[in-house]
Amino acid sequence: MKISKIFLSMSLAATVLSSCSLDTPTYDFKSEDDATKSLTDIRALMNGSYNALGDYEFLGNYGLALGDFASGMSTGSSSSGHFTAYSQFTFNETESEIADFWGYGYKVASNATTAISKAKAMLAKGTIKESEKTTAYSYIGQCYALKAMAFYYLVNYFGLPYSAANASTPGIVVYDMDVPADNQHVARATVDETYDRIQKDIDSASVNLDKAGKKAPTSAFYLGREGVYALKANVALSMGKYTEAEEAAKNALAIKYGSAEKAIETPLTAAAYTDMWGQITEQTEDLFTIKKSSDDNLSANALNTLYGSYYATIQSSALNKLGANDIRRQVLHKSDGGGTTSSKFDGQADQAVSNIPIYRKSEMTLIIAECEARQGNIEEAQKYLFYTARRNQDLKESNLPTTTDGLLSFIADERVREFFQEGKRFIDARRMGLTISGDNFSNWDIQKFVFPIPSNEVNSGFGVEQNANWSDNLPKVD
Repeated sequence: MKISKIFLSMSLAATVLSSCSLDTPTYDFKSEDDATKSLTDIRALMNGSYNALGDYEFLGNYGLALGDFASGMSTGSSSSGHFTAYSQFTFNETESEIADFWGYGYKVASNATTAISKAKAMLAKGTIKESEKTTAYSYIGQCYALKAMAFYYLVNYFGLPYSAANASTPGIVVYDMDVPADNQHVARATVDETYDRIQKDIDSASVNLDKAGKKAPTSAFYLGREGVYALKANVALSMGKYTEAEEAAKNALAIKYGSAEKAIETPLTAAAYTDMWGQITEQTEDLFTIKKSSDDNLSANALNTLYGSYYATIQSSALNKLGANDIRRQVLHKSDGGGTTSSKFDGQADQAVSNIPIYRKSEMTLIIAECEARQGNIEEAQKYLFYTARRNQDLKESNLPTTTDGLLSFIADERVREFFQEGKRFIDARRMGLTISGDNFSNWDIQKFVFPIPSNEVNSGFGVEQNANWSDNLPKVD
């Protein structure tokens, strides 16, 4: 199987996670036995998983850009050619970005799984000191979360959105502790089976982080308790489990801010909103963010480059949802190639590096608002919705919709206003069953669309089947 042939081997050569400033040396492991003689080795494997997660080929760029460009959020420039195929819907199963996204997702999962398996074996053999067990549980918990996150993004791009109707349709290749061996024949799990695996891994992450106690990470640069709850909230939301999603979102906020109520007490000022972007330090909004170092040389692979010198822009259909006095307009500026982009990822010291937020406070408040609205609790929904909606300075809380349908429609648009360029729109539109329009297409039923499985994966002959007739569900471009 291609995913193991290429990417499992990488798990045995775990790299330093420079983006998380972990003081861990680079390891060039010669065998699995050599790779796991100490917790330092387990940490290196975990770091390799974090490194792959934040790589430009996964969530450091492609994982955000692919969704935004294919959902009417962003447009590629014909002058640079970067991501133009995705906003024009001319891509196919041979595209390098799709292959890299698939491959690096499995690199995250295989590194994490190897670390879990070896750490558990060391615990079972009694080779870990009693004083170091909490550290081991911390690593195991983080790795379960990394694996779950990788599978979650992969199934959302390569499988249909979760629903009763889609439960038995193809998801992705998933596994518990047995990473497929070289040349092993595999089969895609169903969407339902894939989400079952993700939920089990999230639960395992929580159990092990609880065992870790004070050794569980507290920095937003790692998947600690708040990051795992944020992930759980997103997964539950995708599954329509609104009570569970709300509970998880509130737990994420409670860990960092004391409670969900306290989290929304003090809104971001216009200056604070502007200042939190393009940073390489942890921000007050962050629950889990991919850290980029000032030493990183991302060059052409940075999101800033994509939306800068490669002239990608935000579509007017998204920009038009922002009010004239919305403070989020303050990060917008004209692209050198024409159109509008933003400074969200401008970075520091002319190095095009900045942190990439995956989960932040504002998303949790909008998840709570949506879940409350779906349960008919209008006032509670309005309360949490207003935390971000008030960034439109012309809007009063009394102006918010007063019906469930009205609130859900407003929340869908609010998520566009809040998360442009952050890679949320594709998953949002599909799970909410939206018919969407962009600058060059209209009334597209995006929930029927899936990205194609990379052709090199399908052609490897080890069992990964293509999404049948996937191109039939592309929109008609004007």
